[in-house]
Amino acid sequence: MKFSSLRLTFLPALIISLCALSHAQSGSAAGGAQGQQRRQAYLKFIEAQRLKEEAQRLRSAKVLDDAIAAYKETIRLDPASAEPHVDLGELYFFYQTRRDLAEQEAQEAIRIDSNSVGGHLLLARLLVSALKMENNPRSLNLDRTIRQYEKVVELDSRQTEPWALLAELYQLKNDTERRVFALEKWAGSPIPGDASFYRWMTNNELASEQAWFLLSDIYLGRGKYQQAVDAARRAYEANPESDEYARNLVSILMSASGAIDELKIYRQLIKSLNSPGLMIGYGSALIRYGRYKEAVEQLRDYVKADPSNPGATGMLAVALRRTGQRQQAIDVLKSGLSRSDLNTRVDLMVALAETYEEMGRDEEAIGQYEQGFENILAKGPLTPVNTPLFNEVVTRLVRVCRRAGNQARLQSILTRTRRVIDEHNSLLDSIAIESLRQEGKRREALDLAQGAIRRNPDDRSLQLTESLILTEMKRYSESIDLLNHLIDGKPETAAEDSAVYLLLSNVQIQSGDAKAAEVSAKKAIELNPDDPESGIQLSAVYHAQRRYDESEKILKDLIRRDPQHATALNNYGYFLLERGVRFDEAFGMIEKAVSFEPVNGSFLDTLGWAHFKLGRLEKARETLEKAMYYSRRNPAIHEHLGDVLRDLGRINEARRLWEKALEYSFETEEIARIKVKLKGIR
Repeated sequence: MKFSSLRLTFLPALIISLCALSHAQSGSAAGGAQGQQRRQAYLKFIEAQRLKEEAQRLRSAKVLDDAIAAYKETIRLDPASAEPHVDLGELYFFYQTRRDLAEQEAQEAIRIDSNSVGGHLLLARLLVSALKMENNPRSLNLDRTIRQYEKVVELDSRQTEPWALLAELYQLKNDTERRVFALEKWAGSPIPGDASFYRWMTNNELASEQAWFLLSDIYLGRGKYQQAVDAARRAYEANPESDEYARNLVSILMSASGAIDELKIYRQLIKSLNSPGLMIGYGSALIRYGRYKEAVEQLRDYVKADPSNPGATGMLAVALRRTGQRQQAIDVLKSGLSRSDLNTRVDLMVALAETYEEMGRDEEAIGQYEQGFENILAKGPLTPVNTPLFNEVVTRLVRVCRRAGNQARLQSILTRTRRVIDEHNSLLDSIAIESLRQEGKRREALDLAQGAIRRNPDDRSLQLTESLILTEMKRYSESIDLLNHLIDGKPETAAEDSAVYLLLSNVQIQSGDAKAAEVSAKKAIELNPDDPESGIQLSAVYHAQRRYDESEKILKDLIRRDPQHATALNNYGYFLLERGVRFDEAFGMIEKAVSFEPVNGSFLDTLGWAHFKLGRLEKARETLEKAMYYSRRNPAIHEHLGDVLRDLGRINEARRLWEKALEYSFETEEIARIKVKLKGIR
């Protein structure tokens, strides 16, 4: 490995002296002897540098010893020069791992010349490498290392390596302001001649695009969207072959979409620079903005050019599904599957199965999910990487088998799953618990959940499920106590705590404590502001408190940032329906939500209720019956369909549906309302 001190490789003092001597008469014999000694020092220094390069090239220990001897002789001949000490220290550090001797030479160079850039840089490198070996960010050496690198850039601000490593060191100190300053300096520094030391220290390249890449994330976190986009764009444009930079640019553009013209930037980029990641990002953006026809055109052209790209194939299928062209989406996915390799096939299989579900072709959906199941297991034992996907495929497969009434295939898949998962995977417990909940057997579901928790006490998902069941049983105080116990309160678990506060808010609103529900929802947002679900919950709390403007504002902001957020669209439309205002606007949003998730029973329920509010009773009945197919124990769907049948004059059927709604419901207000309806028809 080659290392350099990033400075002039000649002795400035010697050069100046030699120039002066070549233009002046020797004043004395002593002056002549001094000049001769300096000439000898200069020549010996040149020889030492030659030997250093040769030792590096040949990896020869003998030549290295000769180089060290030559530097020592140079120092003897000219003890007032700092540079030979720096070079000698580098040899000790980089080639002999003699940190003690290297530090002595660095300190001597700085003693001779307090402004020796090479001396301070060598000392900084020694310190930062020691810090790396300590692996202790609170080490006292951290501050000392920072001071040394700061001294280097004070003496020569054009250096690249010091700014880059200062950015790393400031991050260890959680000093974001100075980290940003260092990254910006790094981004503007010249291309370094030798980046070996930085590469050895960080396993990264010392290129300016790396600085822009890091800056983009910081700018985004600070809400500086345009700067974030500019930085991500610079990184990508400097190295368009980097998948990492392309993915980062796509992610930044999506996150900043409300503050910038995302589509305009994509159009500019793909004219001159293109990559699979960028093209897929552009297609995704077009879909998010509802520009489905354009998305289909762009992605179809790309898939023709690269039919083996699974990401482009999957995104084209999404665009086709959004436009209702589901059979075309199936054809695209089948074609993509025929060209895909084993490692990318499962995602396309899941997308194909979802499309079959949306078309009501459950048996074909089951077949695709089963193929996904087999594909994962064909790769060998489950790993931490593919277990989440395996669990998702099994969960979906179980859901469709139950809906289709295919018990034989359901039992077969559960038996095979039991053989391949380990004892720490709670998948089968979760499936069994959900089955009992769906059957209304909450006591049995609670017992099973608590037993599973005893076997896997660290499984938070099981504990959250226990809380959910307790809530359904109206044991609110127990549920709240359990959730409060799960809150860790540490910065590193903020996202997990946010999810707990989100569920806690839901329990509190159902128990009638709207004020506490508001506090919990706000805490969830504080801990994880990027999670839209917390905003959805706070909007629901405000709606329950009749703070309609505040509720509406949250949903508007969510939809502005993500026009495809189906839950925000559904809830916004439903809240407007309940208030009896802006029916046409509400209907449009609900229709859009259903187009995004056509097998979501709750969204279909909202759409059916919208038809009812608009007086379209037959359309309402048809839609609500479809909703019930996908959510068979949903009390709201039963209540709404009962209302429709009552208005159609089918009173006995309405009564049976309301009685079922009463059986399934666990919300106090909902139960009271249904009882009034039942009393009114007796």
